[in-house]
Amino acid sequence: MKTKEQDLERATALEREAHQLRSEQKIQEAFNLFDEAASLYSHAGESLKAALCYASAATCWNIRTGWQPLRNAATRNESSAQEALKAGHYQYAKERFLEASLLYEKEGDFGRYSACFYGSHQTDSKIQWELFTRWRRSKQDLVQEADLKERLIALGRWAINRLNDLLWGYGERPFRTFWVATAIIFTSALAYSFSGHIRTEGGIRPISFLEGLYMSVITYTTAGFGDYLPLGWTRFFAGFEASLGIFLAPLFLIGLTRRYLRMYR
Repeated sequence: MKTKEQDLERATALEREAHQLRSEQKIQEAFNLFDEAASLYSHAGESLKAALCYASAATCWNIRTGWQPLRNAATRNESSAQEALKAGHYQYAKERFLEASLLYEKEGDFGRYSACFYGSHQTDSKIQWELFTRWRRSKQDLVQEADLKERLIALGRWAINRLNDLLWGYGERPFRTFWVATAIIFTSALAYSFSGHIRTEGGIRPISFLEGLYMSVITYTTAGFGDYLPLGWTRFFAGFEASLGIFLAPLFLIGLTRRYLRMYR
């Protein structure tokens, strides 16, 4: 049974040989060895070395054209990003995810493109959070403390990233917008039905949950038929709900359109 030390020794030898083969333009052989070395490094728990080997495997195809080389480069960049995440090297992981997404897009694999594009933004959130919590890695992998201004900027970027993820998954998860809108409509309906009284054509009276739901839908969609009018504090609540509807509805349409056009172009 192989030990961790044996795996590392074998991986190091394979990596060295792969670099030599790549310099001799023996692309397929170099790719196979980088791939094997990365797998051994990953098995041994050396995620950063695995990430670098997967990235090297991907670069074997930079001088080649065609579907299969693009596929090889894309999948290995994605594997490199995943290993870099395990190692906590978020900036490198983000770069590999972006590279993989571009390659997947070129070859028309929009499912993997979406996953890698989404992964790059999630990784950016980790970068910003790490910076806000006062520590980050320099290019020399030295830990440095960020100043207060830099930390606050990072916190703002992290918050925007998280909101972006929640509302529509950076444009790659448009149905999140639909579920957020559904939650807003039902929450507002509850608020209207428990708020006391609403002005209707029959005067000021309490309304049921179903009537509150109807009022919530026409408020969110800004249809505003005028048959139900909020009173008291619910006026501010209705205004806020209408503002959310104006903001969220385009997000859903844009995200859904992007995915539709990508699938059928």
